[in-house]
This record gives sequence, structure tokens and C-alpha cells, in this order.
Amino acid sequence: MSASSDGNTAVEFAALTHPGRQRSNNQDAVGHKISGDYGIFVVADGMGGHRTGELASQLAVKYIVEVASEDEPSPNLLLDAFCEANDVIHEAGQKPESRGMGTTATALALNLPYAIIAHVGDSRAYLLRDGVLTQLTQDHSWVAERMRQGLLTPTEARNHRWRNVITNALGSFPEARVDLIGLKVQPGDRFLLCSDGLSGVLEDSALQEILEELPPAESVKKLINLANEWGGPDNISAIVVAIKSIPPEKPPPAWALPLEGGEPVVLAVGQEGSTVETQILEPQRPRGFWDRWHDIIFLVVYISLLLYVLLFNKR
Repeated sequence: MSASSDGNTAVEFAALTHPGRQRSNNQDAVGHKISGDYGIFVVADGMGGHRTGELASQLAVKYIVEVASEDEPSPNLLLDAFCEANDVIHEAGQKPESRGMGTTATALALNLPYAIIAHVGDSRAYLLRDGVLTQLTQDHSWVAERMRQGLLTPTEARNHRWRNVITNALGSFPEARVDLIGLKVQPGDRFLLCSDGLSGVLEDSALQEILEELPPAESVKKLINLANEWGGPDNISAIVVAIKSIPPEKPPPAWALPLEGGEPVVLAVGQEGSTVETQILEPQRPRGFWDRWHDIIFLVVYISLLLYVLLFNKR
């Protein structure tokens, strides 16, 4: 575990990852780098097999932290970091022994008094503010998309046999959609970044209770211990970041949004704050083959599997 807390810093944080009780290796990875008012924190959950999943998550954390730390945190820099990580993982996955490798990645970049979150996959970012826990990110998964369409309830999604099917990951394809979310932070705010080994086991009420009662170093230990007590079916990772104080107001950066209300707003890269729409926005890139056809391909595979199951049961 890594943690930072002293009287001179505006941020207190802790990070911890654990293989869980039912996995022999850990395909999760966590990373961070903090300096003054700036900081970057990342959680990644690899996929594609024991060796490839572990490598994918480690590469994601390494490149996101490195690139995002090169300059003052901004949406464009964070997007560049995710693109760099995606390119490296996708290239590594072209080897026959590494087919299918990919990873989720959720990153929090602090440029106090602002925070930017970049997100791919079904790891999550939460914000605890004034006694209310808010899930900031939307899962990129099959069951989450069906929930947003009103086709599955939360209980059905949690227990669905396809709950681990990810629809967007770093490295799986030449391009990945990156959700960028921004907000103005307040003293007392607490962020939780975690893999689905935690959020898929513990209810939001349990997450909130622990975040409210314990400092970051004790929070991450308690969260992971509790997930293991409930079976620890997957690798478990958590980063807790507590905002202790806000530095004196400085001129807003070029990408600042109209955040006077303090509510999370999605950042539109390259747009002025007054033109930002409150919606998930994708990077402006040419649409590739997968972007145009992935829904159709997924539907064909789904129907094929359904027909197979129906015919097999009849026999």
C-alpha cells in the first residue's frame, strides 16, 4: 500500500490492490504521482488471461501516470495519456500469445481546485460530498448498457451471467472511447477509484460508510478486507483521495468549465466552457471499423449464442 498525509499537503490519499480470495494472480494495477496542487491517480483491471491481463493493466498505469505527469493536468493531456496507453497495449496484443489483452482504466487528475476524470471500462470513480455518494463514471459493460436502456434492473445486472462483458477497453482495439468528466472540488471531498472486484461486491451504502468514518489509509484496507469477507471473487483495488484544503484561487486554466455550482460536468475537449454540453463526449477522431459495426457484430453474436442454447436445450 502507498499513502501520503502530512500537514503541508492539500491532499491525503492511499492506494491498495489485492488478488482476492478466488484468484491466483492479480490482474489489477494501481498507480499515482502527486506534486503540490497536481496529482494523478489510476486504477486498471486487466483482461485476456493471467499473463496478458496483468501486463495490460500495468502498462496502462505506467503510461497514463507518466504522460499525465509531463505538464499541468488538462483534459487534452489526460486524453493523450489514455491514447498512448491504448496504442502500447494494442501493439503488445498483436503477438499470438497475447491475443485478447486489454484493460479498464479510471484516472483522477487533480489541478486544484479542479478535478478531471478519464474513464474506460467498468472500473469506477465515486465522489463523497456532504454526506452524498455519487458514482461519477458510467460502466462500459453489456449489463450497464442494458440498464440504461431500461432492459435490466440493478439486481438483474448484478447477477447476470454476462455481467463481466466489457464493451470498451484500452488496448482491445486501435481506438477506445474515453469519457472525460470534470468538477470543481471542495474541502472535505473524497474520491474513490476502484475496480469491479470492489464495486461488484459491496453496496454503495457500505462504500459510503467506510469513506465517511475512516481516513484514506484505513479506508482502503477496510474496503478490501470487507470485499474479501464477502467472498473476494475477483481482484480488488481501491484508491481513496481526500481533499483536505483548497489553495488560494488562481486564474482558471483555458479548459475551465462553468463549475460555480460545484456539480460534475462532462468536459468537451477543445471547447470553451460556455459551450459545454452535459453529456458524455468522445474524442474527435475518424470513426474506425469497430465504431461503425460493433453493435451489429455484438447483436449477431448474441443471436447466435441464443439460438445455440435453445437448440441445445431441445436435445
